[in-house]
Amino acid sequence: MARALIVGGGAIGRGFVPWLLDGFELDILDASPDLVNGIAARGGFHSFMSDGEKLLEKWVRPRRIATNFEQLQPLQYDIAFVSVGPRNATRLPSGIEKLRCPIFSLENDPITVDWIKQAYGLEAVYFGVPDVITSSTASPDNLARDPHALHTENGVMYLQRPPKLDPALEQLLPAVHWLPVERLNQEWDAKLYIHNTPHCIAAYLGHMAGCTYLHEALAKPAIRRAIDGVIDELLCALKMVTPYDHHFIESYAIKEVRRFSNRLLFDPVSRVAREPLRKLHPSGRLMGALRLLLSTGVNATYLMAGIAAALCYADTKDRDYVQLSELEAFGVPAFLKYHLGLDGQSIESEFVASHYSEAVGFLRREIV
Repeated sequence: MARALIVGGGAIGRGFVPWLLDGFELDILDASPDLVNGIAARGGFHSFMSDGEKLLEKWVRPRRIATNFEQLQPLQYDIAFVSVGPRNATRLPSGIEKLRCPIFSLENDPITVDWIKQAYGLEAVYFGVPDVITSSTASPDNLARDPHALHTENGVMYLQRPPKLDPALEQLLPAVHWLPVERLNQEWDAKLYIHNTPHCIAAYLGHMAGCTYLHEALAKPAIRRAIDGVIDELLCALKMVTPYDHHFIESYAIKEVRRFSNRLLFDPVSRVAREPLRKLHPSGRLMGALRLLLSTGVNATYLMAGIAAALCYADTKDRDYVQLSELEAFGVPAFLKYHLGLDGQSIESEFVASHYSEAVGFLRREIV
């Protein structure tokens, strides 16, 4: 039987990818001893997939689950997936360099493919776009059944087609869409700007409104209006600067708010909002989107409100909390330069600095 390896047993790795791997024996590598020992003791875990108003159930029984590659010897796999978060892509466990199968980076940035190649001397590393929302938790009822359970939607997996894709591997993954790099980039642009940008903004607004789950945030009319506004701004800009079919990006946008509002996902605001500095990076989903709007002359009213909400994010458990708490002391221009590397003379920095106070006022009137 074919064998697959998932490096990173978080939301995507544990909640969504196993649904694609019915024809494989599955191994999972994760850095958390508590997660590994807990799943090993139970013999597996549950993933629940929303399908319309129904919630499908899958019991996932890994062949092996471990915290390091030594426990997985021999490393004989037909395919491997890396889903550890972009910040951890160059801090993978020792032993990954010994893999000889195709490896797909499911991180939210295609640059992670090059990072992994360079850090570990690997060649067969490719990009993947899991167009899916997967929660990092489950409903209270399902957590009572299984503390390691997750909820996911029924998404789509796009993988970069390797130059010499094994026909047997392709046959074992009928739900995967194998795409050339050019087509995959189109899916990535759509996901980055029309999905990832409004998705994280919904979480920051939800945090300000005191919501626990994303579907609770989208149930608030003021947040719904703001997210609709962000999507409209991004659509307008993308139509002007990309060669993509307008029907494609419009149809992608239409389904987004419905996805965010899915009450069966129980997607925590804290998961979607986590690590705001990464999302505010000059090439990230927020500042990158702002550059796109400013370069096309599109009014960035709602996007700026989202950026302000990200800068105001105050979750003491988040790894960026200490840096974000320095915003008032630094002032906006210095904070953007020191923590994000934004040149104070850049158009993005000047725009954020000049509109930040106004955007915060809007958030206090409309969201809090």
